[in-house]
Amino acid sequence: MRLRDVDLNLLILFDALIKECHVTRAAQRMDISQSSMSGALAKLRTIFDDPLLVRSQKGLVATPRAKELALRVEQLLGEIDSLINEHRTFEPLGINDTISMIVIDYIDFVVIPNLIQVIEERAPGLSLRVLNPNPRRLSEIMSTGEADMALTYFPAPPENVRTRRLFNDRLVGMARADHPIFDQPLDLDRFCQFDHVALEPGEGATMYNEIIDGAIERQGHQRRVALSKPTFMGVPFLVSQTNLIATLPERIAERFTDFAPIRLFEIPLELEPINVVLMWHDRTHTNPVHRWLREQIIEVTK
Repeated sequence: MRLRDVDLNLLILFDALIKECHVTRAAQRMDISQSSMSGALAKLRTIFDDPLLVRSQKGLVATPRAKELALRVEQLLGEIDSLINEHRTFEPLGINDTISMIVIDYIDFVVIPNLIQVIEERAPGLSLRVLNPNPRRLSEIMSTGEADMALTYFPAPPENVRTRRLFNDRLVGMARADHPIFDQPLDLDRFCQFDHVALEPGEGATMYNEIIDGAIERQGHQRRVALSKPTFMGVPFLVSQTNLIATLPERIAERFTDFAPIRLFEIPLELEPINVVLMWHDRTHTNPVHRWLREQIIEVTK
């Protein structure tokens, strides 16, 4: 088959089909009818001499050949996008796009409001779609385009993403203002005697607990976790009404003191810092809209 006989727009539709593994959702993603997407799939199957998507108990799944093609097509589309846009004058006010971001609620709380203010002023046509973190699938999510970038603390980012350090944070303790923890000098023994709240945002995430529990265990101690929860929101109100204490990143903990009668305290341990990073995949590295948004994120987190 000769290149001039192939509609190269089919590669864009192929990318959507493989990422969605669903004809209707792929059609919605590309803003075309379901019948048009079904027709495109039929043409793609002829071009590549492969079914590409086959039925399973969980719905459509990509064939091995389709998975192999997906990586090459994604790279090719990225190169074409770069070729077309690299010398164009970029005007943020002309942006009309949506970017998907993985943002843990801690970062959501301290970064996203400032970022939205910048977007409203400089690129009002840009929309953000915030996704919940899933550390176990981060590499896959970034590769397939489910997420365009991530704002997170992640000790060991996947090899297939680029990273840019945004800022460092540290863990501090939090308790209600009249908690007995403030009655005497705090050492590690007393710290471990109280009941703790453990914060683990995201499916399968253990990075915050690893920092605190690893340091405690190296000193031959162990804390009692009375409650584990996946989000930071609600912690100040929970702590202010109980004997529980919490360990949180300082930037969000300081904000919480405005909402509830709580106090912060120094944890009697030497703890590793929290390195918050911006992550993105090579497929969007040269895209001018993505590059502009990354620059704004860096600016608002300085």
